[in-house]
Amino acid sequence: MLGLGIDEPDEDEDARIEVDDVPFIAEEDFLTKYGKKYSLSFGDNKEVVLTPAA
Repeated sequence: MLGLGIDEPDEDEDARIEVDDVPFIAEEDFLTKYGKKYSLSFGDNKEVVLTPAA
């Protein structure tokens, strides 16, 4: 999922969420559009996959 990062919020529009106790920073517009609930998993190439929760 694009738009999420692990940096500290540097603007008023940023919000912090936690997914499986891992903090993420996202723009408030992104969270409004796609929600605030996600799950973490690992892909075939050991990349982190962030999936919106149903």
